[in-house]
Amino acid sequence: MFTSSEWIGTAVFALILLIIAYRVIRGLPKMTGDIAAFRKRTLVWTQVALVLTVLQLNFKAGDWRFAIILGMIVLFTGSIWLAARREDLRSGAGADPAGHNK
Repeated sequence: MFTSSEWIGTAVFALILLIIAYRVIRGLPKMTGDIAAFRKRTLVWTQVALVLTVLQLNFKAGDWRFAIILGMIVLFTGSIWLAARREDLRSGAGADPAGHNK
């Protein structure tokens, strides 16, 4: 069972991730660098966090504390990747020359 301090810590961590994600996503259209490279890096970090979450769930049965934090990181990196992907497609830079992007 979670204590109230653990709930507060989790909520603060989620709020921090939410604020950072909001600022990064709002700044994507103004990004001057290669957004495709940024998108690929965020996809890698999403995959790493997802693998760590699954490993945590498999090896620490019954202890959800760290898995919840890792799950929030998966949502954080995944949302930034999705926003970068959308921005990349909208700008036309991520368009597939053969027209296979859907």
